[in-house]
Amino acid sequence: MQRIKCRVLDVRPFSDTVYHIRLEAPKGLHFEAGQYLKVVLSEEDKRPFSIASMAGEDVLELHLGAFGPDSWAMQVVEYFQSHAEVELEVAAGHAHLREESQRPLILIAGGTGFSYVRAILRRALKLNPDRAIQVFWGGKDPSALYLHQEMLALAAKHPNLAYRPVVEHKPADFDGLQGLVLDKVKEFNPDLSGFDIYIAGRFEMAAVARDLFLAHGAVSDNLFGDAFAFI
Repeated sequence: MQRIKCRVLDVRPFSDTVYHIRLEAPKGLHFEAGQYLKVVLSEEDKRPFSIASMAGEDVLELHLGAFGPDSWAMQVVEYFQSHAEVELEVAAGHAHLREESQRPLILIAGGTGFSYVRAILRRALKLNPDRAIQVFWGGKDPSALYLHQEMLALAAKHPNLAYRPVVEHKPADFDGLQGLVLDKVKEFNPDLSGFDIYIAGRFEMAAVARDLFLAHGAVSDNLFGDAFAFI
């Protein structure tokens, strides 16, 4: 991994619990869509977060879900707020987009796992705007889908992109699905054998997803998620 220093451009809330971090990206910085970086708080404390932006852009973006004033992620938000420059290690993770594949994509996110999915989605569309892609984004309620409008606009622009927001608690005026995100993936795709599948969320969710998807025909070599290296 490469050690770099970045200027903090902006720290602002997407919602009550999700923060948008924008850092100035050094020229020539390379990473793959779907990789993560580590924020170096100290040599003994390096915290990983998915990169939500693409290589070649002027800005590195992170989405941090911070639940509570003393939470693990909120400590990092406060670090960004109090420092003009931060140190990062870039980049790690083997669950990045396989650019040589043209199989249809299923991208699955729980909460701020969307930062991982967003990077892969944008890169895949840049490489092939006509590729068949399904995005399933799950949360407790619509407020958890903090870039819902961005996704609606992207789906309207790309006819082959199916955006399927899934919430556990669905208001009457929300035009999305109600239930659990993994169940909806299975309902829309009873046979998963022909897809590349990328998933980001809690480890428990990833473990359930792997067993469920393999039982419905998914090919293990075409199933990607950083959590799979730890479970």
